[in-house]
Amino acid sequence: MHTSARAAATTTTTVAAPAIHAQTFNHNFLADVRIDHGPRDLYARLFLRGDTMLRERGINLTFAPLEELLEVNRRNSDSWRSLLPIFNVEDGGFADENGFCLLARTSSGQVVAAQAARIYDLTGTSFKDETESLKLFYPDPDAQRHPGEQIVVTAPSASTITGPTTFSGAVWYHPSMRKQGLTSILPRITKALSQTRWDTDITLSFMAEEVVKAGTAPRTGYAHVEWAIDLIETPVSPGTVHSALIWSNRDELVDYFSGLLAPRDTKVDPVVHHRTA
Repeated sequence: MHTSARAAATTTTTVAAPAIHAQTFNHNFLADVRIDHGPRDLYARLFLRGDTMLRERGINLTFAPLEELLEVNRRNSDSWRSLLPIFNVEDGGFADENGFCLLARTSSGQVVAAQAARIYDLTGTSFKDETESLKLFYPDPDAQRHPGEQIVVTAPSASTITGPTTFSGAVWYHPSMRKQGLTSILPRITKALSQTRWDTDITLSFMAEEVVKAGTAPRTGYAHVEWAIDLIETPVSPGTVHSALIWSNRDELVDYFSGLLAPRDTKVDPVVHHRTA
């Protein structure tokens, strides 16, 4: 059974996100990083290395209000499917208490990439049960589910994943940025930030079949690909989206994080290194 007693439980109460201000464009995620769990030196080096690589590409990474993630998603519907309710602040229970989002911006403020993460407390239940009941998606599934909406889970590990668990997703790259190597940088930063906050043993997501076939799962930090998660008539897309359950445990993620760092990589900033609870 996959559990972690060290991770904090979460609430699904929806709260209003803070207003979006112009200074968000220039605020850097490093200013808000706290390393509360995990290998402090590794995470500090990873965040600094990732930030350097993004800046070399003319990109600034920021934490953003959760409602802005939804706005960016709607503005880019030509290249980005609708958000899973998991990351929808309006009706999915996504809130500051249980998640965060990151937006990557150019110097002009244009958002060119997005990532997000959310923690679920699956104590006393399982990922399979919460997914098939649609509790993963909605605070009140009976009232909120769409006509015909259901999720069928046959991935073997889904029934054994319990306790505090991180769902990582809302992944998008603007078409102009898709050959910039961002898939080697942003997933590592997002997952490491999740670990420093919540220290969950399991981090997971859904991945559509065509994306799995492109070899994306290992590049984005997932050691295990299991079939299947079938999303039927969900807000993501009409019809059925045949997906895999992709996941890694804590130790596998640490190995993945190390892949961005050379043996004698970035000198650690003591401010980041010591910014803990």
